[in-house]
Amino acid sequence: MSGRRGVYRITVDVENEPLEPGPQGRLVEVVDYDASNKLYYTAVNLDDPNHLMEDGLAPNESDPRFHQQMVYAVTMRVIETASRALGRPLHFYLSQRTPRLRIIPHGFQGDNAFFDPKSNALVFGYFQAREDDAGPNIPGQIVYTCLSHDIVAHEMTHAIVHRLRRYFIEPTNPDVHAFHEGFSDIVAILVKFTYRDLVIQLIQSSEGRLWEANALVDLAQQFGLARGTGRALRSAYLNEEPDPTLYAQTFEPHARGAILLGAVFDGFFAAYQSRIGALLRIGGGGTDTAGSLHPDLVRRIADDVNDLADRVLRMCFRAFDYMAPVDVTFSDFLRALVTSDYTLDPEDKDELRYHLIEGFRRRGIYPEGVKSLAEESLLWSENEDSDDGKLPELSTRGRRIMQSYLGMSSLALDQMARRTREASDAPASEAPRQDALARYQKVDRALQVQADGLQSEADPEDALEGDLGTMKRQVAGMLQSYASKNAKRLGLATGRKHKISIAGFHAIQRQVRSGLLMIEFVVQVVQTDRSDNAARGGLPRRAGATIVFSADGTPRFVIRKPMDGEDGLDPELSALAGRRKEAFERNMRQMDKSDPRVAFDDQEYLDERMALRAAFRALHEGHSS
Repeated sequence: MSGRRGVYRITVDVENEPLEPGPQGRLVEVVDYDASNKLYYTAVNLDDPNHLMEDGLAPNESDPRFHQQMVYAVTMRVIETASRALGRPLHFYLSQRTPRLRIIPHGFQGDNAFFDPKSNALVFGYFQAREDDAGPNIPGQIVYTCLSHDIVAHEMTHAIVHRLRRYFIEPTNPDVHAFHEGFSDIVAILVKFTYRDLVIQLIQSSEGRLWEANALVDLAQQFGLARGTGRALRSAYLNEEPDPTLYAQTFEPHARGAILLGAVFDGFFAAYQSRIGALLRIGGGGTDTAGSLHPDLVRRIADDVNDLADRVLRMCFRAFDYMAPVDVTFSDFLRALVTSDYTLDPEDKDELRYHLIEGFRRRGIYPEGVKSLAEESLLWSENEDSDDGKLPELSTRGRRIMQSYLGMSSLALDQMARRTREASDAPASEAPRQDALARYQKVDRALQVQADGLQSEADPEDALEGDLGTMKRQVAGMLQSYASKNAKRLGLATGRKHKISIAGFHAIQRQVRSGLLMIEFVVQVVQTDRSDNAARGGLPRRAGATIVFSADGTPRFVIRKPMDGEDGLDPELSALAGRRKEAFERNMRQMDKSDPRVAFDDQEYLDERMALRAAFRALHEGHSS
């Protein structure tokens, strides 16, 4: 990672994999086409022995090959972080023509960057710094968004969130777009806290007050200054008491997302201060003869910071397994954070969950459907504790199909790990490397059949993968039948008018605090009603539920977003459906107020305006990242 000061230049460690020029690996490929100048830049070959001996290219803002190396390293770091947290691999397969996520470091001239789901690409712009107010840049200097660690990590997180929950881009309430922005900021900044060498330097220079270390807490500082704003795009720490009324008054997605960012980092820094307070007391103040923190103490604090950042990252990504597939709110995220962490570590000795709850409270974010802010109240209710809405166990046949899938999924993961080791240990030249690359391509298929929601063709040349493809279709059919039979309990409409679909399913294999292995099966159910699209600005009505099954086929958690207008629902679900409808209508009116096209455009635009707003590029117009 590059920086103007030497202390901010660090090496980003990522898992070894054989690479084609680009770089092109199994998950991402850098395609360096400059659409504004209509040219391709020479692709870097990071498996060139000369580059391997030097740990890659040295930082050089004027060398496009370094830009390619930079975006590859940061995107892979974020992907690996998410995969470890989720306990399963990620993939970005779109089609046979686009099996990997594309990264375009010089995509266009402009002060922006965005994720485009249709082309399965992260696209980064470049622009000239302001002549009158360039900050620490040269007036008129070319600023590349692909050289901002924070912007690259932010856009990569957008792609991951879309991979996990593709309907979270539909603006059904004010929190949806804000969640995408706030969550991407959280990950982009937290990842920096996992770089040990950087953290050590900044602990020493800030005397342990990391919330004052701008290099860590500020997002895209050079970018914001080059645009003449005089500050970074956003910051995880503001030296002032938060205003709890802002949440109810703020609707612009980036500004509202910054409230979520502040809430999470409130909890992070409170837990950090609690940890280092004990260390400083043990160390008797911890300073050397020059008055600086002792190097041994700094390294010990850095270990705690890395561990804490990793835990919060894991909490944030694991929360997706406990959120409904549609219509996300900050309230949903908080309850999912608490539940996902509690299932693995009920004790929470460092009170991280308590500090996170407090961070949300201080910003006026109160979870729905709870009686208090006690941790036990925020946990999602277990299915066994439900009354009329209790879901039954899977049938004997359904349980057998699910357990067969869990077993075969584990086998695919083991096969993937073995092939990865074989390929990464292979020589970096000649025929042996090509054989290793061929074996490595098998990893992709294992990823595809294990990951959720992918309807891909099975490879007839691989019996295991063919069996898994067939198994996935059997599981999807069984789950669709189960959801249809239990539509009312899930808060869905009955009958054939509104089709119920399985948006995804996957296995969870995680180690709990006691050391035991927890195996669960997560299913996303979605129902779509397109009958009144025009009245909703082109967006269909969607309802959905996430079901977390235990390994024996018993539903453990059911997180619902019920369909409005459906008779016969449980009263609580019916009330929630009504609130969802009202939130959508309020949000549509609010978005119309800030859209000048509503005043003069034709009916065709009005009928599609909400659907047009459900796009990342539209979300970033007038903003960046």
